[in-house]
Amino acid sequence: MVLESLINPIKAGKKPQFMAVLGFIYASVGLLLGLWIFPSNTGLTMVFLTTMAGLPLIVNSLKKEAEEDLKIKEKAWLVGEHKDILGIFFFLFLGMMLAYVTWYVLLPDSLASAVFNEQIKTIKAISSNVQGRATNPSLLRMIILNNFKVMAFCLLFSLIYGSGALFILTWNASVLGTAIGNAIKVNLSDVWSYFGVVPLGFGRYMLHGILEITAYFLAGIAGGIISAGIIRRGKKFKEVLLDSLDLILLASVLIIAGAIIETYISMGM
Repeated sequence: MVLESLINPIKAGKKPQFMAVLGFIYASVGLLLGLWIFPSNTGLTMVFLTTMAGLPLIVNSLKKEAEEDLKIKEKAWLVGEHKDILGIFFFLFLGMMLAYVTWYVLLPDSLASAVFNEQIKTIKAISSNVQGRATNPSLLRMIILNNFKVMAFCLLFSLIYGSGALFILTWNASVLGTAIGNAIKVNLSDVWSYFGVVPLGFGRYMLHGILEITAYFLAGIAGGIISAGIIRRGKKFKEVLLDSLDLILLASVLIIAGAIIETYISMGM
C-alpha cells in the first residue's frame, strides 16, 4: 500500500521523470526484500516484488490511456497522444535498470553473483548463442527473431492481464542492468576509471537497447489499450484497434533498427 500510493496516473503523466526515482525505489526495495525472504532465489523474487509494486500505477495509467484514446477526435501522428504513458514506462524502466546496475556494482562479487544468478545465466545463454553464429546476417536474423518474440510476449501479456508486460519489462531491466553492471565492474580499476568505464558500459548496451526497449513499451501500451477497449466495446473500438496496430508497426520498425545497430555496431564496442 505504501509504495503503490506514492503517485497516481495523472501526476505520473505530468511528471514522468519522477518515475525514474520511483523505479529505483521499487527495484531496490524488491531486491532487499528478495534477499531477505528468499536468499536462494533472489533474482526472480526481486523481479516479482518490483512488478507487484508497479502494477497498480501501470494498470490505472493504461485504463486512463484507453479512456482518453476513445475520446480523442483528431489522432496525433503515431505516438503523439501516447507520450504520457510512454514517458511513464520509459522512466520507470530507466529507474529500475539504474537500481540494478548500482546494486550489481556496489555489492561484493560473491553476493552480486548470488543475487543476480538467474540474470547471469540468461546473459551467458545469450552470449553462447551469439558466439555460435559465424556470420553477421545469421546473427542479425537470430536477434530480430528473439526480440520479436519478446515484443509478442509484451503484447500478449498486456492484452490478457492488462499490464502483464510490466513483468517482462522488469525482467529485461534486471538483465540489462546486470550486463551493464558487469561491464562496469570488470573494467573498474580505481575511482578515476569510473569516468571512462561507466559511459562505455552504458553505451555498449543502450545504443541499441533504447530502440528495443521502446518497442516493448509500445507493444505493452498497444496490448493494454486493446484490452481496455474490448472490455468497454464502444463504437470507437475499431479506431482504438487501428491506433494499436500503428503502435505495433512502429515497434516492429524499432526492433529491426535496434537489431541492425546491435549486430553491426554494438558488438564491436
